[in-house]
This record gives sequence, C-alpha cells and structure tokens, in this order.
Amino acid sequence: MDFYFLLFLAGLVGGLISGLLGVGGGIVYILILPIAFQFIGIPDQEIAQFTIANSLFGTFFAGLFATYSHFRQGEFYPRQILLISVSSIIAGLLSLYFIVNTPFYSRDVFNIVVIFLLIAMLVSTLSNAKKQASFQETTKRTKRLLTFTGLSAGLTASLTGLGGGIVIIPFLNQGFKMGVKKAKTISLGVITITSLAMVMFNLFQEPMKTIDVNHSGYILFQVAGPLIVGTLLTARWGVKLSRKMKASSVSYLFSSFIVLVIIKKLMELL
Repeated sequence: MDFYFLLFLAGLVGGLISGLLGVGGGIVYILILPIAFQFIGIPDQEIAQFTIANSLFGTFFAGLFATYSHFRQGEFYPRQILLISVSSIIAGLLSLYFIVNTPFYSRDVFNIVVIFLLIAMLVSTLSNAKKQASFQETTKRTKRLLTFTGLSAGLTASLTGLGGGIVIIPFLNQGFKMGVKKAKTISLGVITITSLAMVMFNLFQEPMKTIDVNHSGYILFQVAGPLIVGTLLTARWGVKLSRKMKASSVSYLFSSFIVLVIIKKLMELL
C-alpha cells in the first residue's frame, strides 16, 4: 500500500508541474520510477528502458489533461504543435529503436545523458530568466527551426523520459522570441502527441530480460496507474497557477526542479 501511495503522490506532483511549467511530469517520474522498479524486481540492466517508457506513459496523460485545460481557454496553437510533433515523433522512435531499447543503453548511460542535458538546460534557463521582465515577443517563425526543435525534443524525450519540454520551451523562447507562457502551451501539445507515439511503440517491444511481473512491452500498468491517477487530479491546477505567475518566476521554478533531478542522478551514479 505504501509503495502505490508514493507513486500516487509522485503523480500529484508531476501533474502540477506539468500544468505549471509545460514540461510534462517526467522530471518527477524519473526520480521515483527507478526506485519502484528496483522494489518489484526489474533487472538492473533494463531499469533505464522501463523508466523511460513508463515516464512517457505518465507524461502523455499529464500533457493531455493540461493541454485540454489550455484548449478550453482558447490557448491552442495547432500549426506549431503539429509541425514540431512530426519531426519529434520521427526522432523519438528512431532513437528508441536504435539506441534506448538496446543493451548499450544501461542505467549509468541513462543517468549521464540526463545529467549533461539538464546542466545545459539549467545554464540556458538561468541566463535568460532575468531577461523575461523586459522580454519582447516577435513573430519570427520558420519551418526549418520548428523541425529542428522537434528533432531535438524527440531525441531528448526518448533518451531521458522527460517528455521534451525542457528543450521545446527554451528553443521557442530564445530562438523564436516567443513568450514563455505561449511556448509552454505549445510544449504541452507536442509532449502529448510525441509521448503517445512512443508509448504505443514501447507497448509492443519485447524486454531483453525475462520479467516476472505482468507487463505489456516496457509498460507496467500497475506502476504507471497510480502515477496517472495522481497526475489527472492536479494537472489543471498547475495550468491555473501558471496564469498567475510571472514568466521569470516560472523560469526560476523550472530551474529548481532541474537542480533536484541533477542531484538525484549524481547520487545514483556515485
């Protein structure tokens, strides 16, 4: 009971962060899922694969519910979402097939990738947080840059289970001079579509090791279920809270969660 309650609590926090920051709940899920998989006896050699797959499963529901909340408020940008999603799905599925779901992608490799990526995102986010108060949004858009954003997001999501929002938001905000809150809304839409595609892929993959618990590919419903229930309860509150916060405050809050994940992953490596 305590085990599933902790997963439920992680879902509550993940859903809130998803709606608030637009990055999906993966930044919370990848902290708790490795612990859960160790507890139920998943082989250490495949903890990275199961963590990524089930984090993306939870992220799909977090993104879906938060996106629906934005849609009801008229905050929806289908053209940008679709353009980014197409390249994101392609990059994500190729990465899963050729890199992630292979013996090469061990738990240590997974943690190293997460740490280096998050450090880069942390530096970028903090360097631009102070600029948000005087930020001027422009209308600069190119399909090429949107495609590049999607490729980067898909690769990030598949390698880390974070959903891709940690790449999409900085790219749109800094590269496209798009306001953080609009970038966050687009990020949630892309995360929803991309995560769904990768979840469907992982449902039909065969784990490299024999697993003694019920599973569908790399998805464990008994683990992801409590996360998803918690996520659905709080995602819309995160969206409401984000409308009341300054863009710079959102950036600093985002940075604090990045630091938390970096510390946790460093501890796992050491």
